[in-house]
Amino acid sequence: MPVEIIMPKVDMDMAQGTISAWHVEEGQTIQKGEPLFEIETDKATMEIESPATGAVHFISAHSGDIIEIGKTIGWLFEAGETIKNPSL
Repeated sequence: MPVEIIMPKVDMDMAQGTISAWHVEEGQTIQKGEPLFEIETDKATMEIESPATGAVHFISAHSGDIIEIGKTIGWLFEAGETIKNPSL
């Protein structure tokens, strides 16, 4: 089952964050705990780690995009899983 990549809440006052960079490209495999992307808030820029091991697909937020907390911004698929957009 694919794992959802969401915009995390990293600050109590945070309602949204800006994607400052992705550390992977569409289709690239990443290990759980490796840096996945960076977000920028009013107070800091921080790396967000991958919540699972898998290939990244369906990235919907790009550098400079302002995203609400909790919004899905991509999916991780394990090896052998059928790549199909779970949001549809």
